[in-house]
Amino acid sequence: MGATLRYAKVVDRDSFQRSGAQVRPGLDSGVRLKGDAPGPAAPFYILRAWDDVDAGFTETWRIVEPYGRTVREGVAREMLAEHGDVADEIDDLQFEYADDGYQLVLEVDGREVARVDFPVLEAAGG
Repeated sequence: MGATLRYAKVVDRDSFQRSGAQVRPGLDSGVRLKGDAPGPAAPFYILRAWDDVDAGFTETWRIVEPYGRTVREGVAREMLAEHGDVADEIDDLQFEYADDGYQLVLEVDGREVARVDFPVLEAAGG
């Protein structure tokens, strides 16, 4: 496998779009619930980019809660050099509780290659 992860972010869709929909330094990862926990999250994106892809690879991802339980798995995707920036929109995920310790786990050809920490926040005023 030959690929380098340039960036990976988990971002609230509406906040991302209001800020110009560009990945830039200082863009904070985070998911906002629609109300109080437990409950559904507002739609969010899983954004990432791969550089230096040689022969291609299979990318998978999963979201893990702070105690290690997987709460969502993405679909395996065959990545080629021309794919570059990749985004998945998630709009139906339920979270049992808000916490700072959630992680996006990225795998390449079945091997873990990166973890991205992100908070799950209750709605403003929640």
